[in-house]
Amino acid sequence: MRALAEFIMRGRFQAALVALFGNLLPLISPAAVALVTLRRNLSEGFLVMLWAALPSFVAFYISAMNPLIIGISVASLLAIVAGAEYLRRTLSWPQTLILVAAICGLGVAIVGSLLGEDTRALAAEVQTVVTSLSREDMEAPASIFHRLMAVTAQNLGVQQISSTFVLGFLAWLTEAQVVSSLLLARWWQAMLYNPGGFRQEFHGLRLDRNIAVVLVAGIVLCYLLSGEYAHWASLMGMPLLLAGLGLIHFAVAFLHKSGFWVASVYIGLLLLSPLSLVVVGIGFLDSILNLRPRLAASRGDSGHNDLK
Repeated sequence: MRALAEFIMRGRFQAALVALFGNLLPLISPAAVALVTLRRNLSEGFLVMLWAALPSFVAFYISAMNPLIIGISVASLLAIVAGAEYLRRTLSWPQTLILVAAICGLGVAIVGSLLGEDTRALAAEVQTVVTSLSREDMEAPASIFHRLMAVTAQNLGVQQISSTFVLGFLAWLTEAQVVSSLLLARWWQAMLYNPGGFRQEFHGLRLDRNIAVVLVAGIVLCYLLSGEYAHWASLMGMPLLLAGLGLIHFAVAFLHKSGFWVASVYIGLLLLSPLSLVVVGIGFLDSILNLRPRLAASRGDSGHNDLK
């Protein structure tokens, strides 16, 4: 990873190569865009972003891919540039996460409204897959993306796929990609120029109390409405989820526990979806109670460096 990050930072040409061909691997292309933006500036990041977006532009003209997916792919790259530039200027992960959630939610909603027919077409395609799954008959061809959305809908008890559900899923998926790319890029940047800096930032990640309350209120409202709003709840829960994970990483390091505990949390998040609500709850409690000083006080170490 270090060699790849060094190659990206050698110059615009190298960064453009990684941005273009990195589309063959998850996160590499958007993380390259984010790294250039974080280390250099907005204009450099935007130029590299154009190379990352080139496959989407080509697909729009030569493939039968739904234009909604292509539009959101390009919008996600713009969100990465905006998020990286904001993080570069503010050095604030909490504010950046809120900004990214807002951009992804509004961006997907705007693209979806502009491409209403394509949104309804995608919803109809997913509905066909949901029907096939309910009959345990997958005669209709379906991509991994369609099946993932259909299985998610089935797990949430959503039988009628609507544009609201589709756009919520795409907004959450876009936010997950943007946040993951920013985290990877920031890790690369710290690895090259500030060893240990990313660890300190992530361990100290904590949301403002008022923002946390607003996010939880939005999450509760989405779940009260119906299952088709569940992914919109996940969109608002992402900043709290990251804050919870930051506290867990801090606690494991502070208590000198093995990495097994952190690995177990991530495996649990993949296998047990309700665990994400627990981690979101941890992030919310930390926002209200500021648990790090309390943890340090319980160990008689109120002057721990990570509490700054």
